[in-house]
This record gives sequence, C-alpha cells and structure tokens, in this order.
Amino acid sequence: MSWRRALMGLSLAVLTAGVARADELSLGVFLPEASFTTNAERSAWAQRLADTLSAATAGEHTFVPRTFARRADVIGFIRAKRVDVLVTDGLLLASAPADVIAHASNTPAATLYGAEGTTVEGLRGQVVALAEVGDGDVTFYVNAALAGELAPRTFFGEVRDTKDAGAALGAVRAGAARAAFAPADHPAAAGLRVLAQGGAVPLAVVAVVSSERVDASLQRRLATALATTGAAGGGLGRWVAGGGDAATRARSLAKRQPRVLTASPILASSDGGRVAPPPLRLRTTGKVDAPQRGPAVSLAPTLEDP
Repeated sequence: MSWRRALMGLSLAVLTAGVARADELSLGVFLPEASFTTNAERSAWAQRLADTLSAATAGEHTFVPRTFARRADVIGFIRAKRVDVLVTDGLLLASAPADVIAHASNTPAATLYGAEGTTVEGLRGQVVALAEVGDGDVTFYVNAALAGELAPRTFFGEVRDTKDAGAALGAVRAGAARAAFAPADHPAAAGLRVLAQGGAVPLAVVAVVSSERVDASLQRRLATALATTGAAGGGLGRWVAGGGDAATRARSLAKRQPRVLTASPILASSDGGRVAPPPLRLRTTGKVDAPQRGPAVSLAPTLEDP
C-alpha cells in the first residue's frame, strides 16, 4: 500500500511540475540606455518587475526574468521565441516589432558628451561611442542631438558600438573615444562636457513579443498593473500605459537620413552658441575716380564665395 502511495505522489509531483512550467512566461530585460551601474542592480530590478507582473495574473502565470547585455543576444532569443514580454529601449523595436503596452515616463534629452575642450567641429575624423541599441541608433542621435546637420558615417572617423551608455561614456574617460552619445544626466557622464543636446530618448518600453502566449486580455491586465504600480525604479520614472510619443518619434528619427545643411555643422559654434557669419570680400572692377563734389561714384562690387 505504501508503494502505491509513493507512486501516486511521484506522478502528482511530475504533473504539477509540468503545469508550473506551462504557466511560466519569459520576461526579457535589455535597457542599455538606463542608468544602472552594475549587473546586480539590473538583475534585482528585473526580478522586482517580474514579481509585479506575476502578481497581476493572480497566480495564473509566473514571469521568469532574464537580463541581456548585448543586442544580438536579445534578437537571437526573440527569433527563437524564447521571450514572451520584453522591456527594452524604444529604438530596438524598429528592428524587432512587438505590441507595446506601457512605457517609462522618464525620457531624457539625447546628448553628445565630450571631454573638456572638445567641440563638435573638433570631432571631425574622430571616434565617437554610443550604446548599440537598434539599426538606426546613430542616425537617431545625430537627428535628435545635432538637428540632423551632419552625416555621422562620413563626418566621424569611427562610430564605435558599446554594450551600454555607461561603457560609451567610459570610453571617453579612458581616451578610447573623443565623445559619446548618451541620455542626459546619465551617472557616468559626471565631469564630461555637454557638446549638443536635443530630442528625447525612450529609455524603456514594455512590449509583448509573443501574442500567442500573452493574449489581449492578459496584455490589458499587465498594462493596468504597471500603470497602478507607481514608480518604475532604476531612474525610469513611472510606468504609463501605451507606447508614448517619445518612442514613436525616436523610431521615426532613426529611419530618417540626416539632412546635411552645411559643410560644417552650425552647432560647432562658440560657447555662446552664436554662429559667426562668413566674411565677405568685395572686389571692384574698373578704375575708381577720386571723390568729387556732386553725385557719388557708382561702384559695381561682385561677391566671392568664402
């Protein structure tokens, strides 16, 4: 009799384990522009978010978090259908479409940082670093922070991809890059000079990658739970339902080719922000008589391009 009870208990344990695995959902976290300073901090944040989402399902599902350090790893997991819900930078979704259900309210300005004494004009032919996020990340930053007034692949000597914004800013400190694109007020930017700034960086959006496993009803429950949670933590502000305007604008800027207006970008101006007009040189033709009383002598100047 004890043998039968043991066998039944083992069968029940196996069945229960199978049900638990079927209810598990994968939560991917890839936030290269966020202000996390350590992997431990990022992992703890991901676990808290997974607990919040699990609670929203009233025990029906358990979210298992997985953090990513590289864009290529995220794309690989998405293609292998091993991610159900993804929290990521808004720029990534240009190359990995998904259903966005919420976004972080903190959308800092896109900023170009450099060491003291560096200017935008001085970056011609130099190395500039940034976090590798999407296919058009450098185009987005040039369009947002530099008003689209230079072509990055020809103006800069090299655009170097790094794993996150902290690493890009660290490359400037180490002398491996002359400047770096990153969100405004990133902790790793302390002591660096702001060379240019503009636009908004969508630090985080919550997107459903697997609509088969996370249906419309569950999506609404998750979005409601996030919106009522309050602070998102990690310097991201609050969770707000929907995709947000910043992510929409960012994807648009990442696809738009920079509009090169001038041979030298107008943002490469003095610290006062004024653009010095080019000097005009006059060249006269013919002989000019000495001034006499009466009508003034008419000069016919021609303008040379500077």
